[in-house]
Amino acid sequence: MSYVPTVVQAYEPKSEVDLYLPQARMRKWNLPASTITIQFGSKTVRARVSSMDRSNQTLARPSLVQSLHLPTGVPLLVDYQASEQSLVFGPYLGILVSAYNSQYPLSPFGPLTPFFNEVADISRKRGGIICAFRLQDVNWDAGIVRGLVRRGGAWRQRVLPLPQCIYNRLVSRQRERSDAMTAWVQRCKDANIPFFNERFLNKWHVHSALEKQEAAAPHLPGMLRYQSQDDLQTMLAQYRSVYAKPANGSMGRGIMRVRRMQNGYQVVSPGGLNKHFASLPGLHRYLNKRIKGKPYLLQQGLPLIGIQNRPTDFRVLVQKDRKGEWSVTSLVARLGQNRIVSNVSRGGSMLTPLQALRLCGPWAGAVRPTPQTLKNVALKLSVLLEEALPGNYAEFGVDLGVDVRGQVWLLEVNSKPSKTTNTIPLPEGVEEPPRRARPSVVRMLDFASYVSGFPRSAAIRKTTSKKKRRR
Repeated sequence: MSYVPTVVQAYEPKSEVDLYLPQARMRKWNLPASTITIQFGSKTVRARVSSMDRSNQTLARPSLVQSLHLPTGVPLLVDYQASEQSLVFGPYLGILVSAYNSQYPLSPFGPLTPFFNEVADISRKRGGIICAFRLQDVNWDAGIVRGLVRRGGAWRQRVLPLPQCIYNRLVSRQRERSDAMTAWVQRCKDANIPFFNERFLNKWHVHSALEKQEAAAPHLPGMLRYQSQDDLQTMLAQYRSVYAKPANGSMGRGIMRVRRMQNGYQVVSPGGLNKHFASLPGLHRYLNKRIKGKPYLLQQGLPLIGIQNRPTDFRVLVQKDRKGEWSVTSLVARLGQNRIVSNVSRGGSMLTPLQALRLCGPWAGAVRPTPQTLKNVALKLSVLLEEALPGNYAEFGVDLGVDVRGQVWLLEVNSKPSKTTNTIPLPEGVEEPPRRARPSVVRMLDFASYVSGFPRSAAIRKTTSKKKRRR
């Protein structure tokens, strides 16, 4: 690893030198005073480089700063790539968002602002820059983006080059499926800009991809696309309980539980609506009215453990790390408010995994998974899913259920896990989100640094933490 921290300052030289670097660093890189390529994001220029005595600054000619749209007064990392004879500044992460309001610089992203603040502040402490932008903020022909950059506690619009990598946080499925977005992603690929968390995941596509993987089969509930009465009949003949779920749904919206009874069928929705039907055609007509033409799936009902008929599931956040490898970041249990869904956004509550596995039931045997078992299953499924799906992903929210026999089941995979503060699991007795950096933010930035060409090592992280403790 050859990169070092620096802060760029603009200066007007009296010589022909465009960029001054610390003398000690140039010696270590074996970089003589010469003309080399300087790069920031998608912009490159040829510049004359020489050395100076200062150890933590880089002095750049204003015309060079302007050509690269290089931010000054901001902690960055700089790396010399001898084989290319180029000096690269970064890491520079772009975050694609659906919308922001630049008239509110302290809160341009609404309820997601604390997340973006945290990402930007941690990046600044480590060395690097974050720019949040919309699709329309990018000028591909000019190779620039006009987005929001956080500085001095406020988000201000600024023109920067195209980023070194892009993290997709679009919230609109419709926009993401548009032809314009498809073309936009292709332009990223043509420009060799890593673009991760490429798409929202459709439940049916996830199931179809994983059912072809032998190692995933034990964890997949039975599932059919709900297209006709025959599909409903097939599932209810095989399983006593079936869940009707929107293929593109999230946060438990639109889910209905259908149960085969001795005298007909029962439908229960999260709102508490409970209906009985004497015949399958009557049930089918009712569900069709509720579905309103949206794509729906029928999923096998599972006898999941819980407390007083409140279901429990386990959300495992799996992310790529500083080496680009999948790793488990967090695991939390969610106890539902009702019998249908356990989402915190729908009134559920959180427990530690150990609490849930000790308190929930009933158990039909001695086999009980451990938290480590749940992590291993989520990690395995994430690896298999990435292999089977097109596109690039760096984080999955994997929802697992445990049935009364101790079997672990995949309930859902989310490629855009929620980043609002009310979804952060807190220690017992703590009412406010913890002040320390979220591990999920740190790991995302680790991966972004890795794909930007500035991989972090454990040694650097340990050294930084020791310095902080001495303070």
